[in-house]
Amino acid sequence: MIWINLGIVVLALVGLGLYGFLLYKKKMAGDVRRVKRLTERFQIRIGVIQQLIDEIKRHVDTVNASVAEMKRLSVKVKTESVELKDASIGLTQEIKRTAGIESSPVSTESKI
Repeated sequence: MIWINLGIVVLALVGLGLYGFLLYKKKMAGDVRRVKRLTERFQIRIGVIQQLIDEIKRHVDTVNASVAEMKRLSVKVKTESVELKDASIGLTQEIKRTAGIESSPVSTESKI
């Protein structure tokens, strides 16, 4: 008789535990669905943010390439401007010498 009562008590406890688990699972199902939806939303947002970051990186790389090209061209312009200045000085001296305004730097020894 004790075994029957003990069996009934054990079955009752197992039944209550199973019933409690089912209630908990039912309540948690809504929370699990909500977490899944939030996870999907965050994954979409992460994708969009990553695309924006990649686009910004491409723009930055383009700007850096443009700056490097401008630096290269500025060095070239500086070099060519120095050459142009030297050529203009030489041309000015040649024009003055040809016009007789300035005598050529030839020594008297070479005239003889």
